[in-house]
Amino acid sequence: YISVHASRNKKKILKRTEIQLQDMEFKGRYALEADSVYGAVIAIPQIARSVGWNGTMKALTFRCFLLLMLNYLLQGSAIMYIGEESQVMDVLAGKMHLCDFAYDLEDCPEANHCTGPGGTKYEPDGLYSFDVWSLRIYMRDALIAAVKGTRHETMLSNIETVFDPGEYGLESYWCRFLACFVFMVNEVQDFFKTNQLLAVLITTPNSAGSWIQSENSPDTKRDPLGNSRFRIAGIPIVWKIFYFVVVVVPKFFLLYNVCWMGLRFLMETAGILDLVLGAMAMDFILQLDELLYSALGSACTKHLMDELQDYEYDVTDNEDFMDNERSGGAKGKWGAIKLTVPRRLLLTLLLLVIFVARYYLLNCDRVDGMWVSKPMYQPLSSFYDFVTFVTQNVKSETTTSWTMPENTTDL
Repeated sequence: YISVHASRNKKKILKRTEIQLQDMEFKGRYALEADSVYGAVIAIPQIARSVGWNGTMKALTFRCFLLLMLNYLLQGSAIMYIGEESQVMDVLAGKMHLCDFAYDLEDCPEANHCTGPGGTKYEPDGLYSFDVWSLRIYMRDALIAAVKGTRHETMLSNIETVFDPGEYGLESYWCRFLACFVFMVNEVQDFFKTNQLLAVLITTPNSAGSWIQSENSPDTKRDPLGNSRFRIAGIPIVWKIFYFVVVVVPKFFLLYNVCWMGLRFLMETAGILDLVLGAMAMDFILQLDELLYSALGSACTKHLMDELQDYEYDVTDNEDFMDNERSGGAKGKWGAIKLTVPRRLLLTLLLLVIFVARYYLLNCDRVDGMWVSKPMYQPLSSFYDFVTFVTQNVKSETTTSWTMPENTTDL
């Protein structure tokens, strides 16, 4: 090796290097997830087909699909339980939507957006979590019920001021935004992984290509595995349809529901520490496929996936270099401009805006310059199944269990 500046073709080398670097971002080089159940369940059956479905590969294929089903069960159950908590159990407990309650606590109690769900003004020392706030209300109401109709009934006028339950609201508006953003970054990352999987199914040939190639040498007999290479190749159309139905569609379905339920969960979380831990917990659900593969996958499956080479759909060749030279370097300059645009960041922010806007439109009303919860209706029962999860249709009573108080006399 010599310094590129010492080469007589320095200018051409640097320009071609620029094109190659840009093509890493824009050209078609697709891979399967090497550390996930999803990648293994695509690759292992095709390698098994390529070697003639011997007993070992049949066993590995069976284990891959077993892990896939277990992953669907765990991811689906986890997000269903989160949906049940937010749509049924919280509502039965009397919890209203958090929306923007106490989003600007430092301006309270003077500002016009300082009325809490209990109908009183926010005070910096009177903000509590829902559990603590509801308990304080219960204790106040129990005290009122205990003295009413007794000789101590004269105390009722003082209980409201002496026994102030405080209010329920956000501890930090911007911490909630940060938690939602971090969560959405991980969602977008998983979205691109799913797109890569879909791209492999779309761009690979529909013929039954061989996913294994052996070196033509005497050493292959002594060490056939070490002298073979595994690469993504053609997939029969029947397998592609099967993968689309069994892998791609459920993966997108889980991704969407984790995104919506997870963001809704974070938007309904009031505490700062709970928000940070909640964002991490939501991300963990999306990583269950990797956890199952790492903990329960076989050593031979992991070896095959580690050795599997990417599928090169549209690689950089001499024609790309000539196009840049014929355009006077305009292709390289335009590529640099496109590379400047943070596409994944923009997609993350766009999806965050869409899902947050959906949360506000479905659950909140605009009152006195802030978003407050819509009226709440008690579910008819605590029953919550897969159909309810998919349709998001929880049967509720027709009368409200909570509405936003207009003033303190509405308590």
